[in-house]
Formats: sequence, C-alpha cells, structure tokens
Amino acid sequence: MAIWQVQLESRDFDHYRKWLKNRGFVSAGYFSTNGFDLKKMRKLAQEGKVDAMRCVFGKSIRWYYSEEQAELARLKGEA
Repeated sequence: MAIWQVQLESRDFDHYRKWLKNRGFVSAGYFSTNGFDLKKMRKLAQEGKVDAMRCVFGKSIRWYYSEEQAELARLKGEA
C-alpha cells in the first residue's frame, strides 16, 4: 500500500505539516473543496496509485495525499 501512518504529538504536528507540504503532500480538505471524491482518493491510495499519509495526533486523524499523483489521477478520470 502507498499509505504511511504516523502518530504525532500536538507539538510535532506543525513541523510535520510543513515537512509534508515541502514534499508535495496536500491535506484532504483541499482536495475535498476542489471537487475530488475523498472515498475514491482513499481507494486509490489503498491500491497503491496515490501516495497518502494518515497522521494521527490525539483523537484527530488527518489525511494528506500527493498533489501531483492526485491531479494526474483526476486527469485520467480515476478521482
């Protein structure tokens, strides 16, 4: 699978979020507001077609997807 899972403490989250952004990962909220189907995105990640990060800190879970791969999947009609 192309899904990485990370458990973070709240103090590490800001640093890690910047690290993800610098490597081309964008939050699921961004994709949702731009018309992507997040269920399809997660399915593509499970199939290994899109890289994803599942960040857990406390009771909160945030998903991040590779922007370049997600845009390519959308152009192909998969997302």
